[in-house]
Amino acid sequence: MKAFAALYKATARQFLRDRMAILFTMLLPVMMAGFFGLIFKEQPASYIPGMLALAILWLGVFGVAPPLVQMREQQVLRRVSATPLKRSTFLAAQVAWRVTTGLLQAVIMLLFGMLALGLKLSGNPLLMVAMTLLGTLVFVTLGFLLAGLARSSESVVAIGQGVQFPMMFLSGTLFPLEMLPDFLRPVTAAMPLTYLTDGLKQTMLNAPPLYPLWLDFTVLGGALLLLLLLATRYFRWE
Repeated sequence: MKAFAALYKATARQFLRDRMAILFTMLLPVMMAGFFGLIFKEQPASYIPGMLALAILWLGVFGVAPPLVQMREQQVLRRVSATPLKRSTFLAAQVAWRVTTGLLQAVIMLLFGMLALGLKLSGNPLLMVAMTLLGTLVFVTLGFLLAGLARSSESVVAIGQGVQFPMMFLSGTLFPLEMLPDFLRPVTAAMPLTYLTDGLKQTMLNAPPLYPLWLDFTVLGGALLLLLLLATRYFRWE
């Protein structure tokens, strides 16, 4: 337990020193929520769920994958694997801090929405927390997979951009899915961010569903299992 606590604190310090991770996971989503709130004044708080989903995506793409690749390049992961410390303890601390970050993102986004945009929660708070936790686990696991696939710090950024741009524009976080042409609908339906965004809209705002809430949870749960298998297969310590 002491080893886990020490690793958790070290992971937190490493994350807080990463300016890109802080920008994409904490600051930029709030700024974008404020920007959309100014443009769509009739429903300024309607973009809060989408911005939270986007922040969780960026947590995995920019807050998980690049630091892990950097530690691999600096041979930190190799040295950890050669010590008596259990690999599972090291990975658990990494995941635990990112889950904490996901919850912090939700708190910051909700406070901003309530104080600046007049957000009023009308959904189910417990289901909202469950959706946030599940979504965070999905995209944190995606980050581990990207770190395993990338060969260098440069390539992990390129791979991350290739993953996050389609999800950002085709999952309903920024634009209503009704605006997309029909031939893109199968692509949209294959993206886990679509179901996270839809689930957060329902549990936060009681918004009209794109899919039944149970389906959002089921798809995200299936995505978590698939990504976990792939991340376990491709993650490299050196």
